[in-house]
Amino acid sequence: MIEMRKRWRRGAGEGPSLGVSGLYPLLVLLMIHKGTFHGYEIKRRIESLTGMPMPAGFIYVTLDRLESYGLVVSSPLPGDPRRKKIYKLTPLGLQTLVSRINELRVLKSLIERILNLYEQPNGI
Repeated sequence: MIEMRKRWRRGAGEGPSLGVSGLYPLLVLLMIHKGTFHGYEIKRRIESLTGMPMPAGFIYVTLDRLESYGLVVSSPLPGDPRRKKIYKLTPLGLQTLVSRINELRVLKSLIERILNLYEQPNGI
């Protein structure tokens, strides 16, 4: 299985945050899985979902990296004079997506327990 632990994040110097930058590769895989196949549309849907703009060109860097890891494959969009690429998940890409979604489910459970503890008036 491919490790996607390296964070592909926006520019340095923005300070600490709990943003979604480390989730972008997962979001790209998810968008392709849900039927969004070309870069601009993937970018637009992620921005709509997160409410945050993606840096210019970031989607294509992410797609190139996912392709180099063997998680997606690209092919030219037939008949498109601009030579747009369409992307599809590979079996490894689907396996990685499922694995990361399961990790999010575990994290969600942990986050819920932490929030519940925080909201209790007398601690543990």
